[in-house]
Amino acid sequence: MKTYSLTSTAFEGEVLFDFDDQGNLVKFDTSAATLSQNQQMWILKQMPKHLAHIQKVLGDSKTATLTEIKQEVTFDMFWNRYNLKDRSSKKRTIAKWNRMNRADQIRAFNHIAKYELTLKPGVDKKYAESYLNAELWNN
Repeated sequence: MKTYSLTSTAFEGEVLFDFDDQGNLVKFDTSAATLSQNQQMWILKQMPKHLAHIQKVLGDSKTATLTEIKQEVTFDMFWNRYNLKDRSSKKRTIAKWNRMNRADQIRAFNHIAKYELTLKPGVDKKYAESYLNAELWNN
């Protein structure tokens, strides 16, 4: 399974596509994108269903980019990196994590270091669940 992110100057955010080992589209996720109704309909009805065809269609585009997402982030990786186990509820944090799409999980994980750098002296780090709920990586 391979995951690709579609970004464009024509919309905000990204659309994620999952392809099987033969390059066939298995699923897509538009929840991390702000799309017009026409854009949504185009993806549903006209978007090619094979990776090679999508790459060919988007290859000539000056506004759209299709990028493979190679990073895999698990909850345990997030939990260990965030490292606030003594004050955070693992049960509530994992419940929130499991409701997040894959792209947000990756962004949340990658943003931890930047978030830690913004903390002022004497200001406590948010609980892990609060960090996820606040979606600080989107600011």
